[in-house]
Amino acid sequence: MERHHLYGATFGIVGLLLAGIQLVHATEQTDVAVAILVDGIPFAMLGLTLSFAGYWLATSTEYEADLPRIAAWAVGGTLLFTAVVALMLFSQRVAPGTLQRVTYTAIDGVTVGAIAGTLVGLYDARSRHHRRRLQCERDRTEAFARKAADLNNYGRALAQSSSVEEVGAFCIQAVSSLLGLDQTAYVEVEPDNERIVSSTVAAVSDDEIRRLARTGGDQDDVVVYGHEHTGDPSTTFEHFGSMTVRLDNTVGTTGVLVTVGDITTELSAEDEQLLELLSSHAGMVLDQLYRRREPETASSNGQT
Repeated sequence: MERHHLYGATFGIVGLLLAGIQLVHATEQTDVAVAILVDGIPFAMLGLTLSFAGYWLATSTEYEADLPRIAAWAVGGTLLFTAVVALMLFSQRVAPGTLQRVTYTAIDGVTVGAIAGTLVGLYDARSRHHRRRLQCERDRTEAFARKAADLNNYGRALAQSSSVEEVGAFCIQAVSSLLGLDQTAYVEVEPDNERIVSSTVAAVSDDEIRRLARTGGDQDDVVVYGHEHTGDPSTTFEHFGSMTVRLDNTVGTTGVLVTVGDITTELSAEDEQLLELLSSHAGMVLDQLYRRREPETASSNGQT
C-alpha cells in the first residue's frame, strides 16, 4: 500500500468512526427527531468531512511529501480542542450523573479539533506545495538562462567556423554541454548517400547512425525522437533511444545530428527550443559553407 493510500484510509476510517459516534450519542440523548437533527447531524457531517478529506488524500499524489505534516496538524488540533473542553468542564462543578454528558462534550471537541487541524494542515501543505512549485519554476528558468548563454557562445563559435567538420564538432559539443548527452554524431545526408563527418558514438554501428540520420532528415520536424531500438548485445547499448536534430540549409545536402543513448522520454519544451536555435545557427553557417564549396567542386571537375 502506498503512503497516500495509508494516510487517506486512516483519515477516512477516523471520520466515519466519529460520525457514527455522534449519531449514537444523539440518539442516546433524545428520541425527538428534530433534536437529533440539530444536535447530531452537524457533528456527524464534520466526521464525514474528515472522511472526504481522507478520500481526497488517498486519490491525489499532489501533497505526498506533506502527508506527515497534515497528520500532525490533525492530531495537534484534536489534542488542543480536547484539552480546551477538558479545562472548561473540570473548571466547573460536575454534578453526579453528568459524566455521560461530559463524554458527549469531549467527543464533540475531538470531532471539531480533528477537522480543524486537518483543514489547517491542508492549507499548510498547499502553501508549501505552491512554494516548491515556484522554486522549481525559478530553477528551471535559471537553468534555461544558463543554457541560453552557453548556446550564444556556441553560436559565435559556429559563426567563425571555416569548415563543415568544425560545425559538426561544435554542434556535438553543444549537445553534450546543454543536454548531457555524450553519444552524438554529425551526418551529411545527400540524396543517395550518408556521410558521418564527426562522431562521439561508440556503442552503435555506423550503419545504424546513417539509417537514423536518413530518417531524421526526411522529417518535417527539426527534433525527432526514435522509439526504443535494439543494438548489438556486445556494445554498451543493447536497447537505446534516439534523437535527431535536422540542421536546415537550402542546398541538396542536409546536416543531421544523431544522438543515441538512454533517451526514454522527450525533452522539455525549453530544451527543444535550444536545439531549434542550435539548428538555426548551424544551418546558416552550413548554408554558406556548402554554397562556397559548390563553385570549388565545379572548378575542380572542370580542371579534371
